[in-house]
Formats: sequence, C-alpha cells, structure tokens
Amino acid sequence: MELLERERFFDELEAILSDVATGKGRFVLVSGEAGIGKTSVVERFAEARHHNARVLWGACDALFTPRPLGPLYDIAHQTQSNLTALLEEEAPRASIFSAVLDELENGRAQTIAIIEDVHWADEATLDLLKFLGRRINRTNAMLVVTYRDDEVGADHPLRVVRGDFPRR
Repeated sequence: MELLERERFFDELEAILSDVATGKGRFVLVSGEAGIGKTSVVERFAEARHHNARVLWGACDALFTPRPLGPLYDIAHQTQSNLTALLEEEAPRASIFSAVLDELENGRAQTIAIIEDVHWADEATLDLLKFLGRRINRTNAMLVVTYRDDEVGADHPLRVVRGDFPRR
C-alpha cells in the first residue's frame, strides 16, 4: 500500500535518525486520531531502516487491567539481554529501567525502539518513558512512541509525562 502525503514525516524521522547515528539519541512522539495512519508511517519507516538499524517493537493494550510494563515484555523477547529474567522475577523497577537503558546504550547498531498506543499505558510504562526521556540523548537509539491525541484529555497521565520531557 502506498502512503500518500507522508514524505514530510519520513523526512523528519530520517533527520532524527541521522542525529542518532552520531550518538545523540532522540525521543519521538507520533500522535493523531484513531485510524489516521500513525502505525503505518512508523512501520514503513522501520521496515525501510531494518537493514542498518535494530528495530524493537512493543505495544500497550486496551486491557481493563493493563499488565505493568506490558510493551517492555514485547521488547525483552526481541533482545538477547537479561531483561526478560528481570521482568519475570519482578526485580526492582530501578534495575529494570537501568537494564533497558543499558540495552539502548550498548546496542552495536542504531536502535529504533517503538512503543505503540501509549494512551493505554499503565503507570509503570509511563514511568519508564519519563526515565528514558531524560536519558535517551546519550544513547544511539531512537524511541518512537505513538498515541491517540484525542484520547489524552486534560487529566490523562500522559500529559504529565510529556510535560516532564526535556525540551531537547
């Protein structure tokens, strides 16, 4: 399927990935209403870069009781790290968050880590995003987060998380 009128978005993502190649990690927020094509844009971008970047993918689910750090379980299964073990043994959050940061810092290739549908994220996942948002700049990783902006009202916790990100 051809994506129409998305060149500007691909160009922006490509420019950000160029910065990442120089060791300046970046956090990217992709927002829009349901069905507008956020996932399609991110998928197409990741597919085109998978030959020279490691792509990790996780998703939040619209569960009545979201699993803590749900997207991190998805990502852990795609790595060769001890992250799965830390999650399964319910290690302290500080240890889990540090392991994720280590994974992003020590990757041999550039990493594009994608977490989808963060409007459904549990509090632990939002804490992870806040933690990574303040540290991503010293990695060679691009953390792409998608969310439905029409589901993030004034009292949604994602608004607080977004507000805490450094301007850079």
